[in-house]
Amino acid sequence: MRAARTVAGVDYLAILTLTHPVNSIGSAIAVFIGYLIAAWTHDLPVLYGDLFGAALATGLIAAGGFIVNDIIDIPIDRVNRPDRPLAAGRITPAFAWVLYWTMTIGGMLLALLVSPLNGLIALAIALLLFLYSFDLKRRLLVGHMAIALMGAALLPFGVLAAGGPGLPVLYSAVLVFPAFVAREILKTVPDYAGDRAFKIDNLATRFSPLFALRTTKLILLPTILALPLLMLVWPLNPLYLAVIMLGVWPLMFYALWTATPQNARALAAMSKLLFLLTAVALLIGSIPV
Repeated sequence: MRAARTVAGVDYLAILTLTHPVNSIGSAIAVFIGYLIAAWTHDLPVLYGDLFGAALATGLIAAGGFIVNDIIDIPIDRVNRPDRPLAAGRITPAFAWVLYWTMTIGGMLLALLVSPLNGLIALAIALLLFLYSFDLKRRLLVGHMAIALMGAALLPFGVLAAGGPGLPVLYSAVLVFPAFVAREILKTVPDYAGDRAFKIDNLATRFSPLFALRTTKLILLPTILALPLLMLVWPLNPLYLAVIMLGVWPLMFYALWTATPQNARALAAMSKLLFLLTAVALLIGSIPV
């Protein structure tokens, strides 16, 4: 089986899996959308070099963050996710470190080419991702808030790359931040066994997986209900509300209604897709009509 997955002795599927491609690409798409929102809202020219540079930089730095987290989490993943490439021994930690530094430095350089401020923010995010993996995630709620802060910065990072005023998009960050906190709490539910064994302090290990799941619902429900309020502070067209009410709300309400500790991992994956759908709603809402 292993030979079938390798080309010239290199397990490319394992390398791809190590980068968490769905999440990394999702982060890049959010920045891409943020750029277009700024361009469409403020009638700015679309500079494709900056657009794709900012998105690719984000994807690379995000992938680097996932890689370093998997390196640090090898013992934990042998309990929670033994199928992960490093935990399964399909990739060596030494190779993973090389991949981490290559992607992280490459992403920071790309961001710097977009603008000095984008480069500075990319450096700060890369550093925060490193600190998260080594220390912050072991502290109750601190790690969750660090990841939420970076998630809330995705759309503004794209706006900054476009050179547009950031205030309207910053309103969305007020709702994106708690949504990401809830998602990070939710991710502790399926990882309870390994986190408890290695003394990771989070709501699931301190109280119970069920408590963490209920806290997730308590945060997410008012957050998604508040999404239409963005129309009070942002000149969005009615299509935004239609996507929220017909797309985001039904999917999220169904997910919350059916959520259990046993399917929490699937719900966490869905929550990232719902974030992107909300970003698409903002993009559609920014189209002049």
